[in-house]
Amino acid sequence: MTGHRWHWLPISLVVGGVAVVCAAAAVNFRALGWWELLIFAGCAAAVVAAFWFRRQLSVAEIELEALRKRLADDETRLNTQRSEFEQLRLTIQSELAQEASRLDKREQNLTQRLVTYREWMEFPQPLELAAAAAPSAQLSELAKKDRQMLELLQAETKLLYDNILQNKYASGDQILLPVIRDDMLVLITKVARIYQPGVEHPFVDASLARIFRATSRASLQMLVILDELPLNVKDASLITLYNYVRSAVNAWRTYKSTEPYWPYVNAAYYVSRFALGANPISLGAWWFLSTLGTRGAQALAQHVINRQALAVLSNVVRVIGFEVAGIYGGDFRHRDANWIYAAELTELLSQFPLSRDSLAHALREVGTLQLRSEYDRTFLYRCLAGRKSAEPAQYHAASVLTMEERRAVATRLERFLQTFIHGKSAEKITRWKAGAEGRLEVKISVTLVAATTAVREQIVDAIRSLASFLVAIKELDPPQAVKLLDKSLLAGELSPEERERLLAELALNASFFFEHPDLDPDGDLVEKYLDDLAALHARTAPHDARIEETLDDVAAYLRRSPKRMQALVEKHYAAALAERLAADAPLKRLPTEVARAALDLLSVDGEQARFLYGPAKLDWSESAAPAELSGAELWLLGAGRQLTLFAVGDQPRVVWRASPGEVHAEHCRQMLVSSCRLTGGQWLLNGQTPPLAIRLPTSLVSSYSGYFKPLLAMLGEAAARSAIT
Repeated sequence: MTGHRWHWLPISLVVGGVAVVCAAAAVNFRALGWWELLIFAGCAAAVVAAFWFRRQLSVAEIELEALRKRLADDETRLNTQRSEFEQLRLTIQSELAQEASRLDKREQNLTQRLVTYREWMEFPQPLELAAAAAPSAQLSELAKKDRQMLELLQAETKLLYDNILQNKYASGDQILLPVIRDDMLVLITKVARIYQPGVEHPFVDASLARIFRATSRASLQMLVILDELPLNVKDASLITLYNYVRSAVNAWRTYKSTEPYWPYVNAAYYVSRFALGANPISLGAWWFLSTLGTRGAQALAQHVINRQALAVLSNVVRVIGFEVAGIYGGDFRHRDANWIYAAELTELLSQFPLSRDSLAHALREVGTLQLRSEYDRTFLYRCLAGRKSAEPAQYHAASVLTMEERRAVATRLERFLQTFIHGKSAEKITRWKAGAEGRLEVKISVTLVAATTAVREQIVDAIRSLASFLVAIKELDPPQAVKLLDKSLLAGELSPEERERLLAELALNASFFFEHPDLDPDGDLVEKYLDDLAALHARTAPHDARIEETLDDVAAYLRRSPKRMQALVEKHYAAALAERLAADAPLKRLPTEVARAALDLLSVDGEQARFLYGPAKLDWSESAAPAELSGAELWLLGAGRQLTLFAVGDQPRVVWRASPGEVHAEHCRQMLVSSCRLTGGQWLLNGQTPPLAIRLPTSLVSSYSGYFKPLLAMLGEAAARSAIT
């Protein structure tokens, strides 16, 4: 049988046909009679004949089958060899991992020997020995990377929680050091690539001096972390500490899963206490919840211990991340709000007489701060004890801190000054306040009568600042600026004689540099000044988005949120555009970007706007590719005798202009909404194939004739004028 090949397809067809014939004969056996026997005999013969549907294999086919069998045997043998090679590779990899672990231990031993020698180099350098300061833009970029790194550490801490819950780092009673090492290297690589994306091997690309010094700082930080634990785990083994932290992680997860139900238990407790004298059943409920409260006190104590144990994980991740950031991110440890506040605190104490009360509270403040290096805390203690300044000017707080962080630093300095500083003369207050405001670029409020500016002088200074804004930023002539200032809120605070005299002076001698006003951040004049500033910006061209960034900086300087300033700008944008739009214009509330661009166009044309429609769509031919306007938001403005289609964005621009007589409007009906299709006009697309038409959709609740009434009226007036001429 092995020397033949069966033809199963014809055999199957013959057998199938025979089966069909037999079935038909069996069904009609009464009609066929004895002929049915002949049919069955023929079917049997056909089935027997199908046995000869085979042929004998040739010599070549027999050799091919043998070759196929040999190939299958070779593949089986190759798979066996591949499995043996994989086992050999794993063995070599394990040996290399052990060798790497031994190298790590040798490096740690060497680092420990250099700790004492390098420790004196860890304190901040004095100002005269510091390197040249980096540009503000570079410091701001590094500060952004610092915030990215802190977000990464939060994510890595959560991942560490999950790994400990899964017991990834231990097997039985042994710690899996290679696993810990690999995860640590992954964390180090991620942090290093934030500051230098091209880093492949962090330990290889960094200098040995920086690595050793970072290891020294990390060792000190780890000792501080262990000292904060409530139990004597610092004397235990690594596996004991790991199991302690792992149990804390499990307890913390259980607590977080049951935390949403505790308010209901507390509510039942108070209800039962209230009904204790009226219902005997409530006595049992009160006893049960009292017992639960006793146990809860014990659980609370254990919960505090667990929280401290969990802090170990977060601090370990922070220590590793901070030291790597110090290697690749420059002076990372001093780009921190806590360090800036501490340095400013030393400057504050150096400017005023030192007392026991102020020194004690300053030491307590520094002791409670979470600094990025314990060496810095020791340095600050030395500065406070010797009444020396840490020279906060060299750390460029305005470039490395956010506005909220600078405001927080200023608030804490104000509180400390008012509560603990003695000998606050007007001269010393003024000198310290000017220096701190220059470094933080935030207004500081000091409630000292001799050091505050009179209200009238603040109003005059604020009006001078508004005039300098119009002259320097808006590029208006001083007489033009004075006309706008006459209607401001701050000008209304002065008497008519004082206002007229001040505006006449500003018309001749307004500053050509925008100056921030000297206002009390806690006073009401700040709100009026910012409101006037936003109103002047909205009602005078240009309306550049970069000018709004300048306004945000002014608000931050006066201790107001940039969101507050943006809200004022948007309010006055809407008011200014509403004044320029006709009463029958269908759209009144528009996005800020649209209002900004429309006001700039109206300032150029000097006309009253009749309508503003959008967002508009464009109809393109099949051959035209809308690359230049793809994704752009388009709006149609009608002012005077001009139609203008402009694109909204960081740099708004006009893409189409037309006079009403050149435009044809067509009503296009659709299933739910209708639209107005405009053709004609002149496209300004730098040689690109122009669109076929502009399509303006109606609102869902408006009719075509009502919504486009101003547009159709403008086109009708143009047609009437053309007919007359």
